[in-house]
Amino acid sequence: MTEVAKDATPTEPPEIHRADPGEQKRTLVLVLFVALSGAALILGVQQELDTIRTQVASGAAELTTARFLWLARGSFLLLALTGLVLGVLIARGALAVIREQRYPHLAARLLRDHRVIRGRKAVLYGKLGVLLAACITVAGCVGAWMGWRLLALFK
Repeated sequence: MTEVAKDATPTEPPEIHRADPGEQKRTLVLVLFVALSGAALILGVQQELDTIRTQVASGAAELTTARFLWLARGSFLLLALTGLVLGVLIARGALAVIREQRYPHLAARLLRDHRVIRGRKAVLYGKLGVLLAACITVAGCVGAWMGWRLLALFK
């Protein structure tokens, strides 16, 4: 048998942030909604592109250009809005982590149980989250801006 040192302290069990029981259902509904919306959007864009191709073949270039510009502008606007919304959502959570110095933050709704991380490491996670949010926002907005500038070639 081995002896345990008298000055050894028993290790405390890790603090656990429990999963939200309803979050799995909400996430599934959200994912299905986004997937169906994305599929409908792709089908709509494909339908519009088929219409544009038909009009190009029939010689209606002015109407075709206007429809294409409308479609492209809408796509670029959607790209910018997606980047902004994702950036804001990620930044809110990351700033809460920094403020509380706790990852995941207290209001986080999790799909599964997660061990709580505190202190400097949690702040680092929060700062990385803010950086990720900034990168996603910039990528969406810069991509939309560059696409918008490319559309100027069609005028």
